[in-house]
Amino acid sequence: MVDDASRYMWVALLPTKDAAADAVKLHKAEAEKESGHALKVLRTDNGGEFTVAEFADYCIGEGVRRHFSAPHSPQQNGVVERRNQTVVATARALLKQRRMSAKYWGEAVVMAVHLLNRPPAKSLLGKTLYEAWHERAPSVSHLKVFGCVAYVKDLGQLRKLDDHGKPGIFIGYAEGAKAYRILGPAT
Repeated sequence: MVDDASRYMWVALLPTKDAAADAVKLHKAEAEKESGHALKVLRTDNGGEFTVAEFADYCIGEGVRRHFSAPHSPQQNGVVERRNQTVVATARALLKQRRMSAKYWGEAVVMAVHLLNRPPAKSLLGKTLYEAWHERAPSVSHLKVFGCVAYVKDLGQLRKLDDHGKPGIFIGYAEGAKAYRILGPAT
């Protein structure tokens, strides 16, 4: 999902397409609470996940106008389509650069969105997407290399000279926590 004004992005990994409407509802509530502004227009493709009567009723009840692109016309939803291409290309590069399996595509996509929200944007006169949405500059001190070796603290019974960490592979940042996501142990 992309905010038209700031171009800030959110990503939701869905088990099936029919979960898209619920993801939009959740992100709408979070974005409105954070920004203090109500969603006025929702622009989507003509996919079945957005045209079901229940979701249409929800949007009417919330006062959200719906704009649909014509079938088989992704260029009509250009901002999101271009951002989606950039996210997928970045995720592919993250996986290829670390020689990781495509089965980690979800983690790579989430990481790509996290990273793409942080550099300065020409369209925002040097502000970052994060800064345009959150009204403060993003911290980048926590950034790590996707797929690098990371160590998880061993909380078991340790003796003085034992290793205090187990190796794993860094795959992203935990949502809603000041923590990393580690795939482990590394082999």
